[in-house]
Amino acid sequence: MKNSKEEKLLQFLCMFFLTFCLFYYGNVNGYADDTQVENYKSFSEKNKEANYFDGEKLTIKSEMVITPGTKKLISVNVPSAGLYFLGFHYSIQTESILPTQVELKINGKSQYQEMKNLQFKNTWIPEEILSTDRYGNEMSPEVDPLNETQFTYLSDINGYSDFPLAVWFEQGSNELELSSIEGELSLESIELSAKNDINRLNLSKDLTEDPTGNHQITVEGEKNVTQNSSSIRPNGAFDDYLTPYDSRKRVMNFLDGMSFSNIGDQVTYEVDIPEDGYYYIALNYRQDTKIDFPVFLNIEVNDEIPSESFLSQPIPYTSSFSSYTFKKKETDQNVAIYLEKGTQKLSLEITTSPTGEILSRIAEIIKELQSLSLSIDNLLGSSVDKNRDINLEEYLPGTMSQLESWIIELEDFEKQIQALAQVDKTPGAFTQIVTVRKQLESLLNDPRRLANRTNELSKDSGSAAANLATLLQESNRNNLSIDQIIFYQDSLTLKKPNVFLKAINSVRRFTNSFNEQAYAVNVEKEDESVQVWVNRPRQYVELMQRMIDQDFTEKTGIKVDLSIMPDANKLILSNASGNAPDVALGVNYAMPFDMGIRDALVDLSDFEGFDELIEQYPSKLLTPSTIGEKVYAIPETMNFYVLFYRSDILESLNLEVPDTMNELIEMLPALNQRGMSAFYPTATLGTSFKIFPWTMPIVYQNDGEFYTDDILKSGVNQDNTVEGLRQLTNLFTIYNMPKDVPSFYQQFRDGSTPIGIADFGNYNLILNAAPEISNVWDIALMPGYENQEGTVERWSSGGAESSIMFESSENKENSWEFMNWWLQSDTQKDFGTGLQTVYGKEYMWNTANLEAFQDLPWPTTDKDVILQQSQWINEVPRVLGTYMVEREISNVYNSVVVDGKNLRKAIDLSTKRINRETLRKLEEFGYYYDGELIQQYPMPVERKEQE
Repeated sequence: MKNSKEEKLLQFLCMFFLTFCLFYYGNVNGYADDTQVENYKSFSEKNKEANYFDGEKLTIKSEMVITPGTKKLISVNVPSAGLYFLGFHYSIQTESILPTQVELKINGKSQYQEMKNLQFKNTWIPEEILSTDRYGNEMSPEVDPLNETQFTYLSDINGYSDFPLAVWFEQGSNELELSSIEGELSLESIELSAKNDINRLNLSKDLTEDPTGNHQITVEGEKNVTQNSSSIRPNGAFDDYLTPYDSRKRVMNFLDGMSFSNIGDQVTYEVDIPEDGYYYIALNYRQDTKIDFPVFLNIEVNDEIPSESFLSQPIPYTSSFSSYTFKKKETDQNVAIYLEKGTQKLSLEITTSPTGEILSRIAEIIKELQSLSLSIDNLLGSSVDKNRDINLEEYLPGTMSQLESWIIELEDFEKQIQALAQVDKTPGAFTQIVTVRKQLESLLNDPRRLANRTNELSKDSGSAAANLATLLQESNRNNLSIDQIIFYQDSLTLKKPNVFLKAINSVRRFTNSFNEQAYAVNVEKEDESVQVWVNRPRQYVELMQRMIDQDFTEKTGIKVDLSIMPDANKLILSNASGNAPDVALGVNYAMPFDMGIRDALVDLSDFEGFDELIEQYPSKLLTPSTIGEKVYAIPETMNFYVLFYRSDILESLNLEVPDTMNELIEMLPALNQRGMSAFYPTATLGTSFKIFPWTMPIVYQNDGEFYTDDILKSGVNQDNTVEGLRQLTNLFTIYNMPKDVPSFYQQFRDGSTPIGIADFGNYNLILNAAPEISNVWDIALMPGYENQEGTVERWSSGGAESSIMFESSENKENSWEFMNWWLQSDTQKDFGTGLQTVYGKEYMWNTANLEAFQDLPWPTTDKDVILQQSQWINEVPRVLGTYMVEREISNVYNSVVVDGKNLRKAIDLSTKRINRETLRKLEEFGYYYDGELIQQYPMPVERKEQE
């Protein structure tokens, strides 16, 4: 029977009321209420009619040290209410490479988001004399902190604006509250300035005079005198167009664009001007990252921008080194600058100010896309019948007009980008805008299918929100390599490539390739030298060799030759052929057992100092490489699993950070109501094989084991193990956690998965590649299950890479002395700090040495959590047939979660296969024969109870 008109009207009114409630109360997109922290734009709008302060500069002496965990108060008296520019005179006395982060409140309030995380950078000085490695190749110079007074204004943390931010002060007394989030800061004084005190807000017109004279002064790009990031560095290329050049050895001949890339990066040079006069400035450079789009530079001379053209100067795209002279605004004429005789300073700073408004609006559109997607999920649920057409406009009025407005905005962005690039089509650097516009047009043209395509808005890895988030991420990659900076007057004279010389150099390079290559595997060993294969990239090996030569060899006289490992999986074959090294580093933590059981490795526990060394490491990390009482490897690095959570989203939903798995499960309905969920590592997409680090934790948290005391019988079908596997599979079969997550990193960024358990790899990604959420996420201890004593057991895996010594080594004592030195806390700390200092903050060394880990340049609060979690690291023992246990546990998981089979039946079948394979391996290695155990297999030390 069909509904009457009255019933249809009633249904429509109910649906309209529901929709209104969803928008008014449930329009939660995972972000904190915008009114909690005003951004600069909204605050300026609020005070647009207020007068900026235009009096004399005010200086307030502070002379205080701000340390973590402390708050400092400063009283500021101003003559009138208005907007002031806030500047800080400060110094950083520590040698940490991380910027000091401070939260600022004025009269109890953070007026801008930037105030919740002020960043104070240090200035770094590269050493003038370059060192060389043992092969004669020049290496990047070490850098030292300036530790002198510096100055900065309160500025946009994203770098979207070249100008300082103005703050509101009431007339009379105002209270400033400063507290350190990370690092220590010596604050000497604070300045309150007017507009006319800010150089960038009062730029003069460009000079019209043309230079007269014939001077040309060249400054090498790799010879900067200061920099504001420790990881900005020179590099060397075998390109005879660059200076200097050597066809045999690598020399530093350009500033590496891979390091001079981030918004706000700045390098400073000194140039000796021979005579007063006007000069043009040119770069010999390469900018090959932003395809068909310029990188923008702020150019300062003696700490001030000379004229309007030196603010956001566009540096065009070029895939090879070429020259470019700074131009006047909106013209193709060279811009000149007047310089006095003597030493002058030139600073180059990367900026994105010309695209700042676009990027800022794109960040807002991402949130709006997520909001619309979640509103549709709230209305229809996360699963919609694919065969059903739904007119969303009836239930969410304005949806189509919202799509249309986004399309119009994106079209306008394309025009602005084309104007900046001076091209007729959108540059390759901004193709995501075109892609998203086409995605939204497709959705707009098919409105009745929109409900079935909500994943295209924000959920899929290729969704509109994901594409725009990628654009924001890539906007911070500018990669400007500089060969030379040339100051000239009459005409620019550059080194021109000589075709014949280039051919000769190519022949030389080809001939030199037959000679000994740096860090190549050397089959012919030198008796007095320890041969070490390293399973890591060249950057790591170069730094390690430098440390060895300057420290270890200097102290002990023992020579060590490092080689980049050709293939870690062929170590067993190299040992069988007699070509194994003395020591191998960076070996997967599960591999030493396979070699140790075949007597290919040395028992390290026999060496003097072993017991003292391993006290610095989590004891359970030794389990996979232990056979009986023999230890065949010592861990180098550790993985760690912690709980990641979006603090802004949890706060907006009034949810607490879960301490146990039960509390996490209790959160799921509130998340699911809004189209969100949580992540567990077994849901990693594209990995049907579920490894021990994903399946073991909940089993161990329930006091389960994979082995009995007798290796002949598996422990998989014991009650505690079965219960652990039941709770693991229940997460997906009963509590509806997603079984396949395309990318936890991406979905954590966009807010659709605001909480989850993940490892070090995700931590590094989120920390360094998700700047838009830098202040709204955190980590906590891995949730677990309470035992009978009320303690939450948080067992998790931690194995990563290990160091081993081969039995075939003829230099065992020297090899151990090297290993003992390399694995000590001081060495590990110096190496981890050196990596980030030279190559950037993303080169995080996750050392397993807990004493060294405490001193690494990582965020302090995160280190505290990771160190606490390290006390709960555990590993499944490796025995004969362990590979079958891991495989069958994975099969049990897939049978239950994917195929919907009964857990107990799946376990019983797997137990039979495990026991059968274990007996076969015991027989192969001589422990079992003809149905009888000939000798007891030496099980590793049992897992100890957590103290």
